[in-house]
Amino acid sequence: MLTFTVGSGPALEVAEYTDFDTGQAVYRVTGIGAFTLGWDPDHHPEADQDPKEEILQVAYGTGPAGFQMDEAPVLFGLTLAGSESFTRAALASGDLRLRPYRLIISAPVRVPHGTARRATAIVSALARHWLAQPWAPELRRAHEHHCAPRSLHRYGGLIAQHEERMRRLREDRAYYIQRADRATAILQAGPVPVAAGAPPHPFTSPDTTTDSAGR
Repeated sequence: MLTFTVGSGPALEVAEYTDFDTGQAVYRVTGIGAFTLGWDPDHHPEADQDPKEEILQVAYGTGPAGFQMDEAPVLFGLTLAGSESFTRAALASGDLRLRPYRLIISAPVRVPHGTARRATAIVSALARHWLAQPWAPELRRAHEHHCAPRSLHRYGGLIAQHEERMRRLREDRAYYIQRADRATAILQAGPVPVAAGAPPHPFTSPDTTTDSAGR
């Protein structure tokens, strides 16, 4: 059992768990509820990425991701809902500002500012502890492994889209090369001489030499 002192409130008793199947850390806070911490599944961390650029995520509760989760935290009588993403840089600099949702008559509503500040303080303390643990890098690898099938499917679709786009571009390029070659051949053939018997050019001045001489 861990103990955290967050702000001027009473010390928090916290039980810590790790889920290496999904790459997440779960912190159960006595009398409040659970916070699931991990990396944003839509912003996968890369091996060569600066840790400060990582996008982290907190889910309010445990179990399958959703708006209403099991063991959702309760602060000032309000049950927190959903999840929020934030940068590791904001966490490190102390600029983190969370604004959880709560559910009122089946509609999502942001919690009051006081509740949001308390949630931010708790999540900040838990997240800093999580990221400072020696097993955190391995947990990140577990997150990457968990997300790999979805990543593979997504990137496969993007590759297919680009291949189709490249095929069309190749077809367009071949067509334009053909038209450019045709234009080059026309130019190389030289100007077209006036055909015998063709009417005169519309902007050619009429030849009046003969008429003037006959007067």
